[in-house]
Amino acid sequence: MFGTENNIYVKRVVEVFQDRSCSEVMHHSEFKNIQSIIKITKETVNKKTGAIKTKVEYLIANFKTNAKEFHDKILQHWSVETYHFHLDTLTMEDSHIAFVNPFSISILRGFTINLYQLFLNANKGTKIDGRDISMARIKKTALYSLEFMGDLFETKNGVIIF
Repeated sequence: MFGTENNIYVKRVVEVFQDRSCSEVMHHSEFKNIQSIIKITKETVNKKTGAIKTKVEYLIANFKTNAKEFHDKILQHWSVETYHFHLDTLTMEDSHIAFVNPFSISILRGFTINLYQLFLNANKGTKIDGRDISMARIKKTALYSLEFMGDLFETKNGVIIF
């Protein structure tokens, strides 16, 4: 499986080990019903420096499937983790406790991340304050500039436009 992440070329090889004739690949009293052992070899190449890194990980699963499905599940998991990373670093979700209407606060935090992402996507390749645009740069600039905050919402005659 090939792809790119920022300035890094990524190649993942997913291997699945399972015995299709039995219901368990491995038995251990702490791990019930292990069906598959997955080996992921991730090779990254930095496009700028040419540096190559290889990392091998082993996972276990309580179901059987093929390597492509495991690969897709792993990428889905990491997309959720990436979203949570942005949610925590940009809105400090893990540091704040909402005692009143926590569900509403969660929606507002998600709304904020979506605004940042929309602005980032619309302004790829541009700079903010002389620096390359990033989610962190958008947050920092929005904290200190009401004009920039208005740009995030793209207000037109007092109406928010997305």
